[in-house]
Amino acid sequence: MVAKPPLVPNTKPLIGHALDIWQDPLKFFSSAASVAPLSRIKIGWKDACLIANHELLYQILVPDAKKYDKGIQFERARAMLGDGVLLAEGDLHMRQRRLMQPMFNKPSISDYVDTMHTYSAAMVESWRDKQVVEVYPEFFRLATRVVIDTLFSTVMTDDDVELVRAKMPLVISGIEKRGALPPRLFDTIPTSENRAFYAAIADLRALGNRLVDQRLRTNRDAEAHADLMAVLTDTDDEIARRDNDRAQILNEFLTFLTAGSETTPSAIAWSCYLLAEHPEIQEQVRAEVGGFDLGVHNTVGDIQGLTLLQAVIKESLRLYPPVWALGRRTVQEASLGGFDLAPGTQVFYSVYAIHRDESVYEDPDTFKPRRWIDTPKKYPRTAFLPFGAGARNCIGEHFAWVEIAIALVNILQRYEISLQPGQQVPAAAMGALVPGALPMRIKSVVSR
Repeated sequence: MVAKPPLVPNTKPLIGHALDIWQDPLKFFSSAASVAPLSRIKIGWKDACLIANHELLYQILVPDAKKYDKGIQFERARAMLGDGVLLAEGDLHMRQRRLMQPMFNKPSISDYVDTMHTYSAAMVESWRDKQVVEVYPEFFRLATRVVIDTLFSTVMTDDDVELVRAKMPLVISGIEKRGALPPRLFDTIPTSENRAFYAAIADLRALGNRLVDQRLRTNRDAEAHADLMAVLTDTDDEIARRDNDRAQILNEFLTFLTAGSETTPSAIAWSCYLLAEHPEIQEQVRAEVGGFDLGVHNTVGDIQGLTLLQAVIKESLRLYPPVWALGRRTVQEASLGGFDLAPGTQVFYSVYAIHRDESVYEDPDTFKPRRWIDTPKKYPRTAFLPFGAGARNCIGEHFAWVEIAIALVNILQRYEISLQPGQQVPAAAMGALVPGALPMRIKSVVSR
């Protein structure tokens, strides 16, 4: 008999651990991570594995990456994203990634800095001294506008942005729930939630169709930077040009709309929350960014030079990684943690739990930005994976770092941010790890 990883306790007949995952995924994965470096969970009546060790996670993402595909969670996203670069496999993924990569290198991202600053400054200028601002929706609107303007040269209307803000959470939460239940079981139940899920997908794809058509009809200024739409349609690679037909362009548009509008606002919001909880660190960061002039064309290098700000962002991403849990699935027999995994085995991992591993991080639940300045080489690269690793590492990682930093510079140069007395901010584990209600009191510091 082939040995199996140890089973996480409290499995239930027929549904396994699905209900626990659905009800409180952060609690479940954090608790399950203490069972073993590689444990076994039940998704319905099927076995799956759970990685709680950063070295094992790195193994499946980098050296053994070809032995795994994207798995059940990503399958459930296909109704929304099709074969966009996030979900594409094999040659299609390699061609799309290679074609798009120059758009996300540092020189290209430097071209986006002014646009990021313009939208961030407009958001901050709309706030008023001593106002209480519900910040997450503000950051969602900001990130949605930035990703579509910079990558697709399209300025979204207020109505379009609000449609994305209303519909995207329904799609993301629906995908997550379907990933934790037996295949297709959830889809067969004619509930109002199911109807809302598919209606939201239809609404967002209709919006994408309209904006893609609008961009394809537009003649851009020859001096403007090449946007992603131009890269996809004007390539000299005949195979890539064939791949990027009208349907594929829509898939890529929706992929970047989804990724850009979910993960980045979460990271900005958690950074603000942690700075509000630690006013002394907030003041130190404000002193660092106070003289930084975002009114001129800055490069990525300029922004990366804000050492403490970068450490704050990094520590925020460690404590509250937007992509908090994902999975892979074996496409051939694989060996992991001393166990043999058969083809078709689903392997989940919680970045949230791995980022709080006390064997790696001292006081893992404590916000300590200076850990990344004082002892940065102490932490293995494999223990910090907010954007993944290897060939499937998030293509927009540097884009996100810069956008988060620019938003925080704009906020901290103008305002002191604080929480309400006794305010609790729960984390909602949807597609991204988003905060619950996050009203923040803002106080002008311009006159200081």
